[in-house]
Amino acid sequence: MSKDHFVPRHYLRQFTINRTEMIMAASASPYKCDKPVGIGGHCCKDNFYEEHAALNKVLGTIENETAPALVRVAGQKYFDDNDLGKLQLLAVILHHRTKKAAEAAKVLPRYLTLKTIQSAIKQGKLPPYPGGEISGEMWDFKGVPGSMIQGTGFCLMEMQTLKCKLLQSPNGAHFVTSDHPVIILNQFCAGADAYRSYAGFSCFGFQLLMPICPNLCIFFYDEQAYRVGSRRSGQLVTVSEQDVEIVNSLQVQSAENWLYFHDIKLEQVVQRLVYRYGNLRVQVQDALKVIPTKEQNKKLLLTRASTVKLPTPWNFCRKRKDTKFKPGDIRNPAWTALGEKFMEDVDKNPSDEDIFNRLQKFREKFIKECV
Repeated sequence: MSKDHFVPRHYLRQFTINRTEMIMAASASPYKCDKPVGIGGHCCKDNFYEEHAALNKVLGTIENETAPALVRVAGQKYFDDNDLGKLQLLAVILHHRTKKAAEAAKVLPRYLTLKTIQSAIKQGKLPPYPGGEISGEMWDFKGVPGSMIQGTGFCLMEMQTLKCKLLQSPNGAHFVTSDHPVIILNQFCAGADAYRSYAGFSCFGFQLLMPICPNLCIFFYDEQAYRVGSRRSGQLVTVSEQDVEIVNSLQVQSAENWLYFHDIKLEQVVQRLVYRYGNLRVQVQDALKVIPTKEQNKKLLLTRASTVKLPTPWNFCRKRKDTKFKPGDIRNPAWTALGEKFMEDVDKNPSDEDIFNRLQKFREKFIKECV
């Protein structure tokens, strides 16, 4: 049985020790730091993609496209339009292909299955479970990773309406990564609603961070909602040591279990991060909120994107004060509608054409029809 890597090795390789195949790994809950380990044995699971030939082909093609761009941007600290497209693709796919992402997608169907079986047992339609109490973790669902990756086209569309900066750590400070390294949040909507995350890719105020090497983190953000860096900073924004800690705290929150870093000397730093911010970690099951209603025996089920909390405001990104948008608004309604049409076209007319070429053709066709 083959091992499938849900975080590609070409990404982890950016955080290895002296560009070898070895990396420092620490579990976040409970904290434990291993000796240097090989990247081949981490962020993988037996038959995770269920021997899906088409899916493995797509992922292989994406990795061949994105890996050189990742290395180039990390080395040059600069990206052109072509690199930007590849980084957008890497971020979207990596956010959806991890084991944690797949487990989060199973929370609602597991809950519904559990309640259905419990109801059937209570009504006598099924015999009691001989082992005692049943739980949603007693069964699994197939095809989840594939279905999630299949639906990433819409998110990729929305990424094109975001601004991008490279955050550079100061001397002596370093970014860490994890087994679920792509962070999504919405600083603008923090505290607006306890039941919603507002971390949808089309939402006003959406933000996405992805460390790409120990001294660089790529940051996608809504330019209508935030100011990032100074007017003179260009693509590269050097952040403070405190801001690096805040970004790293988001990895502690986001990780399913493992944190990764490139130098054994950082072990104490990572330990402090876990002890300081580990209380902000949330369980995958928290993606589902069960809300009581006034009607007897009826509840409202609300699923939301798994997101993180800023433990304290960072200095490199500040909210604009002159915006007229409200929490929950769509960032660019016309573009979002176009993205929905694009996904409908993909579903009706599947093909092996490169997603960027197809997207460009669809956009040009849409513009001509509007004119």
